[in-house]
Amino acid sequence: MTTQYNYGIDTVEFFKHTEQELQKLTKDKETAYFRHCTSLAYPQQGVNVAWVSEKPLTAALNELAGWMIAGYTVVTSVSQPLYLSVNLRKPQKMIEDDLLIVADEAKAEYAASRYARNVAETRRQMEITITRRAREAAVEAAKVAAVHQVSEEEFALADLLKAYRKPPKTKATKSDEVAA
Repeated sequence: MTTQYNYGIDTVEFFKHTEQELQKLTKDKETAYFRHCTSLAYPQQGVNVAWVSEKPLTAALNELAGWMIAGYTVVTSVSQPLYLSVNLRKPQKMIEDDLLIVADEAKAEYAASRYARNVAETRRQMEITITRRAREAAVEAAKVAAVHQVSEEEFALADLLKAYRKPPKTKATKSDEVAA
């Protein structure tokens, strides 16, 4: 199963594909492959197979012969009564096939890891943009509020001056006195 990662729709490709990172991951996985020993307890891929038999030696050797015919070679062995433990090295053809699988797994893991990093960086950059825009909107709102406050203060001052203005003193004329 191959997974297709689509950049440019909901994820930006901040971290481009680099062959050095892929080669390092592949080399690390190959190193781990050569260190591991496949067994029932540890089913990961490895160059060696841990084979254990708790049968009498004759039956165990007959069973082991089947592995030898398949191309496996003995690396180490421990023998006790009713217990034979042997580390078998896989045939070279099988090792080469396993290394191709390891390389494919490394490519898939690298693509998934790079996509996960790009998703995380996209989210982080989106948060930065949202925060910046909110800050800019707050600054703009503060400017509008300051202008509004100044105009309200001017209006309030003009209203107060108008309300408490003293009427101008006028001299009463004789005609005003007679009319009264």
